[in-house]
Amino acid sequence: MSTASIARNPQPVSNSSINSFDLLILGAGWTYTFLGPQLRHHKISYQATTRDGRRVPGLAKGTVPFTFDPASDDVAPYRTLPSAGVVLIVFPLKGRGQSTRLVEMYNQVHKEEAGRRRWIQLGSTGVWKGEGWLDRHSPVDMSSERAVAEEELLALVGKNACILNLAGLWGGERNPQNWVSRVAKTKADVKGKGALHLVHGEDVARAIVGCLEEWEGVGVGRWIVCDLRTWDWWDLILGWEGGTKDGGLGEGSHSEYGKWVLELMEEQEVRALPRGRELLGRCLDGREFWKKVRIVPRTTLLQ
Repeated sequence: MSTASIARNPQPVSNSSINSFDLLILGAGWTYTFLGPQLRHHKISYQATTRDGRRVPGLAKGTVPFTFDPASDDVAPYRTLPSAGVVLIVFPLKGRGQSTRLVEMYNQVHKEEAGRRRWIQLGSTGVWKGEGWLDRHSPVDMSSERAVAEEELLALVGKNACILNLAGLWGGERNPQNWVSRVAKTKADVKGKGALHLVHGEDVARAIVGCLEEWEGVGVGRWIVCDLRTWDWWDLILGWEGGTKDGGLGEGSHSEYGKWVLELMEEQEVRALPRGRELLGRCLDGREFWKKVRIVPRTTLLQ
């Protein structure tokens, strides 16, 4: 890691008896299945929490049981958490006060690194609304409770906070091909589908490690993390014919989705797919983040 990165911990991750780590992951769920291997590959020491303290790959002694209660002033749950130079918040914080409570309660217990501790919050690109091209500098929708909590975190810890707003998450059991029947049940639904933005779990993990390695470039900021592509829902639907069989659609539905797309192309005078950007609505520009962390996303639907 670079000199601007987190401090190294030479102890092995899975069998360490120490209570201080490079990274604390608050919420070891789907993201962890991709993040854990990356952290071990880069020899970054870490601990993680789950609601029940279950064992996960890479943590032989299990995770730390922890549930964030935004209404509680009880410091006891935070005493079970180990100290870490960077805290990754995977679960969503919402509205005013939650970011402040989490940071202050944790720092109250682990005062030794409070002034230097770094915080990464995973969020969603859904905080950006509107049409046309949007980037990380575009105004976020402050009617979103998640956006409010994220802004509070940025204001609270300044240069020691980084918000990674993630596009649609896929990988493992999350297959975009199976989303079609949930997001578009009718021809009218298909008509309203424009752009789709995605990021694979493996690239989410690489993005987090990239933040640890290149913090001086990404600290005190909000970033769009996507695969650098704008997918056209119509193009995908036609290619997939409405989703896989195990996604709950029969062969008849497959043909119907394809017919709808063709009818819509004729109605809107779309000669070929994918449609032009001017017809796709909101389009996200995620170039700046990947430039800052000096890597590029490597997993896309094209594979």
